[in-house]
Amino acid sequence: MRHGEVWGGERGDSTFNIQPPVPRHGGLLRTQAVFRLARKMSRRLKVLISAYACEPGKGSEPEVGWQWALQMARFHDVVVLTRENNRASIEAELTRLEGKQPLPTFVYHDRSQPLLDLKRKTRAVKWYYMLWQRSAHDLARQLHQMHQFDLMHHVTFAGFRYPTAIWGHGVPSIWGPIGGIEYVKLSMLPWRHPPSLLTESLRGLNNFVQAAPFQMLSKRASVTTKILASTQDMVNTFRRLGFASQLMPTIGLRVKEIPFRPHRVPEGPLKLLFVGNLITLKGVDLALDALATAGADAILTLYGSGNYQVAAEKQARRLGLENRVFFKGRLPRDEVLKIYPEHDVFLFPSLHDTGGYALIEAMANELPAICLDCGGPAVAVQGGCGVRVPVGKRREVVAGLAAAIRRYADDRKLVMTEGREARRAVMENYDWDNKGAAMREVYADTVREAAQASRSSTQGKYSGMGGIVNALHGLVSVRGAVAGLLGLLVVGTLGFGSLSYLKQEVRGIVAEKMPALRYLSGANATIDQGFKSTLRLLLMTSPQDRKAVWEEIQNTSRSTETNLLAFATFINSPSDSNHFELLMRSRETYLSSRENIFQFVESGQAEAAMQLCRTQLFPAFSLYQQEADKLLDSQVQEATRHGERAVRICTATQAGVAVAAMILFAIGFIIGFFK
Repeated sequence: MRHGEVWGGERGDSTFNIQPPVPRHGGLLRTQAVFRLARKMSRRLKVLISAYACEPGKGSEPEVGWQWALQMARFHDVVVLTRENNRASIEAELTRLEGKQPLPTFVYHDRSQPLLDLKRKTRAVKWYYMLWQRSAHDLARQLHQMHQFDLMHHVTFAGFRYPTAIWGHGVPSIWGPIGGIEYVKLSMLPWRHPPSLLTESLRGLNNFVQAAPFQMLSKRASVTTKILASTQDMVNTFRRLGFASQLMPTIGLRVKEIPFRPHRVPEGPLKLLFVGNLITLKGVDLALDALATAGADAILTLYGSGNYQVAAEKQARRLGLENRVFFKGRLPRDEVLKIYPEHDVFLFPSLHDTGGYALIEAMANELPAICLDCGGPAVAVQGGCGVRVPVGKRREVVAGLAAAIRRYADDRKLVMTEGREARRAVMENYDWDNKGAAMREVYADTVREAAQASRSSTQGKYSGMGGIVNALHGLVSVRGAVAGLLGLLVVGTLGFGSLSYLKQEVRGIVAEKMPALRYLSGANATIDQGFKSTLRLLLMTSPQDRKAVWEEIQNTSRSTETNLLAFATFINSPSDSNHFELLMRSRETYLSSRENIFQFVESGQAEAAMQLCRTQLFPAFSLYQQEADKLLDSQVQEATRHGERAVRICTATQAGVAVAAMILFAIGFIIGFFK
């Protein structure tokens, strides 16, 4: 059989396999395809959609890839190139949808198993993604030879930093909607949270370099027929580089499938809602400061978790908001959808969200939104359905958010009118059926534009530096300059890579191990206090004293429960999970025994209470202590390993930079000597 031909199965079968391309780089390529053949071939466009993330019911980018594939299959003959990892859920959903609408064809592709294992163990998703795009490009070329596509469209990942499989095939192409260029202004950086400050600073620097004219973004834009940008920031970036792009949000909703209950005019305190990760880029600190500044009759409920939660809880206490701010933790999406109708206004001061699923879900439930005038939320919150606060100095932003809170607290009918407008805006601009119809027009325009003009004239803008090179050559040794730049690149890469790895190790200590140790130590302290109080209770004769001590015991028990639940979120090894399960079982036995002891004491059966204490309470408490000690040892050892790795990184970096500097000096000296 010739390379690339269809094999296996008869013409009438519903599935066919494609012979994998010839393995490259030591056999690191593994491809398999399944084709769902349409009964009738219409005169619709033949489209290849590249969707690395594409999976029904998973939310986020997988949902974006899945929905674009479904929507465009309504209008065109669509082949979707995605991961083999997504096959099971895709096939199950396609079976469910069969006969209800035209369905796309899926081609499943992944790299070799060793690379997949390496990706899972090291969490190197971006690295694997770029390798996947490289081999997917070869597969796209073979698919094009078979199908002669009219158009190729990249949808996920929706970031601007990475290459895609759709370029270089001589076919009109659409890139996006893409985003990711959004950044935090200097005045809004999280100066009070060093881990986030470092993350945001590096992200901003990376964006600045990636979007520079000499980087690959210009080259990629020049070979793309149509660019779709998900935020105004992305549109502006392409405009500065000399390219036009069309604004279109990445995300969408099946609005009619979301539970909905029309709102009534709110009474009592204005119920503000935040849903999302509790991290600094979501502006949680801004929301708390704004609530404290507003002076309005309002409460704020936050659903979610993240590395800023502890700091946010401290901030709420410092601002005196303990009775007005409620942290509810993370909920499954189905549960989150039920809580929107219970609130009045969605407060979402995110600093650089490209999308914002929670925002449009809230708007679909008739919640007007308060957001910052940046990123994806600024696209969603148009006039009449919320408030966009300009991004300036921090105190100005807080004042703007506070004014927006007062606006809704003082005029409850405004919550109703703007809430209805918010739902209308989401149905018009974010409902997947409407987005599919809009993308259909984009497809038609793209094919028409490609037929009318070539992009070659655009490529000519980036041909080089011309006469500047000749002028510099007379002053500088080209070989020396190249060697110097390469040396600096090596040193810089070594330093940057070491800092990144060091950041991960330090974050493992600061953001995981230290909080885990704090919660477990807190739980141990409170259960020990409760145990001692139980022994005191056995010796008391006064009913009033016993009641007071019992209430004290109950309070410490609740504190223990809170600390243990918080500690459970940091468990990441099977061994710790087993120890924690035994710990919780022993605690349940301990609590049950303690309850029985109290009942015996209250009924005057002191001897029975002492017997139960010896036979059940003491052993359960001892077992709890043993398992707690094992968990403490495990956490301390893991923190120690993080610290030792950090020291090794610092030592290796010092040695590497020193060696690279000496090599760079030697090369420069030799080249300069012979200049």
